[in-house]
Amino acid sequence: MLTAAAVVVILAMVALVSKMIAVPAPVSPPMLVPSEGNEALRQLAAQVARLPDDRGAYWRRSLENDHLIRVQAGGRAFNAVLSSRTELWLPRDLKDPVQTQGGEPSLRPATPADERAWRAAGSPAKVQRVCTPGTTAADCVKLQIRAESRDCQFTHGVTPDHGPGAHPLGPYTLAEISALPADDKGLRVWLRARWESNRTKTETARTLEEAIANSDTLLATPLTPAARAAVLRLLADLPTTSVRGLAKDPLGRSGLAVDFDKGSEYFREFGEDDEVAEDHTTILDPLTGEILAKVTKAGESTVGLAKGGTMDSEVWTSVTRWTDDRPKRPGNCRRL
Repeated sequence: MLTAAAVVVILAMVALVSKMIAVPAPVSPPMLVPSEGNEALRQLAAQVARLPDDRGAYWRRSLENDHLIRVQAGGRAFNAVLSSRTELWLPRDLKDPVQTQGGEPSLRPATPADERAWRAAGSPAKVQRVCTPGTTAADCVKLQIRAESRDCQFTHGVTPDHGPGAHPLGPYTLAEISALPADDKGLRVWLRARWESNRTKTETARTLEEAIANSDTLLATPLTPAARAAVLRLLADLPTTSVRGLAKDPLGRSGLAVDFDKGSEYFREFGEDDEVAEDHTTILDPLTGEILAKVTKAGESTVGLAKGGTMDSEVWTSVTRWTDDRPKRPGNCRRL
């Protein structure tokens, strides 16, 4: 049986931090055709700055994560997908409770061809993860094939002190996000102050330039439209940002594809290969500038994986938004 600890180990390779507010639009959003570098991102920022402020008692974030792994059974190797879904209900009023929900992921053959390989191996209930040479047995676990997630868990409390509810926005608080400067110059000053404070506290080796380039993580938080526009303008002027054009996310939604890691190289393990190049893309809503999805594809081919194949995806579903609905205890879920 796949334990929570094993899931953490497997999913530690995936970079995880989300929001997609549904804004009624009387007309279709304008086509943002990239021209002159990152001009499409600046056009999007100008459009976002004109949106009204969001309202609602809770910010509900729903994330779907898929992670591709290489497994084997019955002498056959094939690919499988670990899938999970997490929910966050974050209140505007800190006197209201924060609620999170998640569980152990499901595991299924990745494609029809992979399913045929699994069936040819006897449709085993468990498969062995394929790992790089030298990986310890404890880190190369057997995984249970199952179509549905199990062991649902949730947290619910005004001041949660454990689980994802303790730090729902990563390094930021909702108060910080709510007070974020609405202009890119003020945002740069704010980021510099945070960088200097963190450098003093943690002695981090990250440079100021790296900290500013990492501001794309703010787009995964419940920013006001004005603050989101400031983030987009700041990112558009960075040499590490590159607009790639129009694209569809894993749910088929159209958006603006942006590489926020231009010039950076990332690698990870896949199967027996411990250096598979990654290609990261963020797909933004063409009307609101919010994140629809983050997709990681293979930057090169290896055994069981072709260049351009999707390795990971993190998708903000359509229910992610500010809402006046309040969280209800999820059925068949264990409270932590």
